[in-house]
Amino acid sequence: MGEEHWSLQHDGHEHVVTIAQGALVRSVVWTRDDAELGRKKTSDETIVVTSTDGGAVRLKFPMVGPARRVTLHESEAAAHTGLGGTDLEPEAGSKAAARAEWIGAHPHLHTARQTALAAAGVGVPILLVWLLTLVPWPSLDIPWPDIDLPSIPWPSIPWPSIPWPSIPWPDINLPSIPWPDLPSLPAWTEPVRKFAIPILIAFFIARGEVKRRRKAEEEKVGEKAALGRESRGDSRASAPTDPTP
Repeated sequence: MGEEHWSLQHDGHEHVVTIAQGALVRSVVWTRDDAELGRKKTSDETIVVTSTDGGAVRLKFPMVGPARRVTLHESEAAAHTGLGGTDLEPEAGSKAAARAEWIGAHPHLHTARQTALAAAGVGVPILLVWLLTLVPWPSLDIPWPDIDLPSIPWPSIPWPSIPWPSIPWPDINLPSIPWPDLPSLPAWTEPVRKFAIPILIAFFIARGEVKRRRKAEEEKVGEKAALGRESRGDSRASAPTDPTP
């Protein structure tokens, strides 16, 4: 079904995550400097691969298609929470790289699309249920047989009666705190809350993804600039000097 390659230069080491997409499961292999740190095979949409040194990578997949995010974390606990970490970069020319470039070029459109998908995920099931209530379903009267099942004579077990001691717990009268009565919310807020919360969650997730992409691009530009300054400094140091007589 094809392979994906995600890579990252971190603390002087090259991390590479290879994803093999199968018909039902995905196989993930994580290497550092060509040495395998961990592997996992599963059909889950969220995968955490751990290593013996305590680090971990977290992978997020949609229902179908390539990975949406591969992140390096310092610990397995941080990988399971999904907070922080350093994102790996997809292979140039891949579908994941094209998606990342599109998000960077159209951040507002990406946020609007993810929010619209969340709204559709909430509204479409409600619409389908409402349409089903309009269908004139036939009334079925099935004459189920009346079967007398036999009575099973379960044995009576004489459980022993243990005289447990009675503990005289002290009767403590706690003070009553006069909490103020909060006003009741209008009736229309309950359905709005059920619909709005998933939409807001999708909105903030999309905005967070856009911010992560911007941060990753800024870090990449900074690393390239630092490497350029180091290479220019090395070239000046190695340039021959003209000795004066």
